[in-house]
Amino acid sequence: MDPRIGKLAFTLGIYFLLMALIALPFLSPSSAAFWADLMAIGVSGLFLAGLIWRIRREARIIRREPRDWQRNEQDD
Repeated sequence: MDPRIGKLAFTLGIYFLLMALIALPFLSPSSAAFWADLMAIGVSGLFLAGLIWRIRREARIIRREPRDWQRNEQDD
């Protein structure tokens, strides 16, 4: 993933999560807006968790490639 796309996706996820968290105390628990806000918090949280997992996974894969290349070169 391009770092700029990852940064943009992370920023948007944080923005939606914070906006939903700020609105939550002002909503009545019996209203539909409260439940929609809880769903927005859940979706934003899942989106951020998946994004963080993917970025960390890609960073681990990129970090391992040079070591494997150096090891193969030393074996020759």
